[in-house]
Amino acid sequence: MDSSITDRLRNLLMFFRSPYTISDSTNITEINITTVCSLNETQYQCKCEGLFVWPNDTCHSYEACDDITDGSCTCINALPADGQFCQVLPSKYVIDIDVRFFDLFLVDYLRNIVRNISLPLTLRNSINITDIDMTTVCGLNGTEYECKCEENHVWPNDTCRAYQVCDGIVGGTCGCIQALPSEGSLCQRDINECKDAVSVCGQYSDCINIIGSHMCSCWSGFNTSNKDSPVSRNNSCQDINECLFSPSVCGPNSICTNQLGSYNCSCLDGFTATVSSFPVSINNICTDVHECLNTLEVCGPNSRCINSMGGYNCSCLTGFTVTNRSRPVSTSNPCNVTLPLTEYLIEIQINSMDSSITDRLRNLLMFFRSPYTISDSTNITEINITTVCSLNETQYQCKCEGLFV
Repeated sequence: MDSSITDRLRNLLMFFRSPYTISDSTNITEINITTVCSLNETQYQCKCEGLFVWPNDTCHSYEACDDITDGSCTCINALPADGQFCQVLPSKYVIDIDVRFFDLFLVDYLRNIVRNISLPLTLRNSINITDIDMTTVCGLNGTEYECKCEENHVWPNDTCRAYQVCDGIVGGTCGCIQALPSEGSLCQRDINECKDAVSVCGQYSDCINIIGSHMCSCWSGFNTSNKDSPVSRNNSCQDINECLFSPSVCGPNSICTNQLGSYNCSCLDGFTATVSSFPVSINNICTDVHECLNTLEVCGPNSRCINSMGGYNCSCLTGFTVTNRSRPVSTSNPCNVTLPLTEYLIEIQINSMDSSITDRLRNLLMFFRSPYTISDSTNITEINITTVCSLNETQYQCKCEGLFV
């Protein structure tokens, strides 16, 4: 965590003399600081020392915190999970060879030679030719020279602006100029940015390479956060929540469920798609199901069905009663014939000489709750003591109870 330790270590290594003998059989031939990682507020950064660089894969796997040049960088915003360190920057040389001849047949001959060279071509142990390319062909067109780039090559942007071009400028570059450039580089190989589309365009996108540039576009169902700026890694494609649109993408009486890059529509209970063989959409909306078109199956026999938006209501026809009055009319709780109400008056005579029996019977009837159900079709609606007769010496007396006379 102390950067002064790293500085002291650098100073020590400046005075290191190699090879350094540890024993007769062991020498230290080289010692270097390759990588320095430090905490930058809440994120680690790992920077390369001296001539060391991070390889191309590491620069793209982790976010580079400096420019990626020739497929390598010197800083990443991470601690590499594989424990890899910065690597020695290999020495590369670019050699331009100017070949002059007047017979265009020799140009085609040279193209064939270049195409058939097997690379890398080893000149000696430490020198390899890793790439060989025809980049530019210049010829006299009438009275003026034209320099055309070979396939997949372009003139640098500065060259296109410095000379008159003889084709269209795409991505700031061109493929033909009307001149023999007096200085500067020849045509350069087009960089295919789409080799690693995710790092260039971001996720959920397509990358199309064009000479001198590239184009990014979002997949269907995705869009950028900033619609005024082109698609890129910093303005990447995000899922569109179609269910937030107004009016609804599914139409009325429906449920919209968002999915990654898409959405799903379904009808509410009591509704169905206008054309059942097609998915629900704004063009195939959910319409009310007319359940009453098949009354017997919906409400059962001896019933009336009334359709409502998203539902229906069942009721019994006159002269019929639902089987279970605590539940709605349905096929499982149908309407039955209503039987005429029959009332019965039953008189019960109790013979007892003990007047306390009559008192106990009065007390019981005080707590009687009517109606009292005996069965589904039989109820006791009222029960009363009407008359009490008793022997008064040699004569019976019959007295009326309560409000009876």
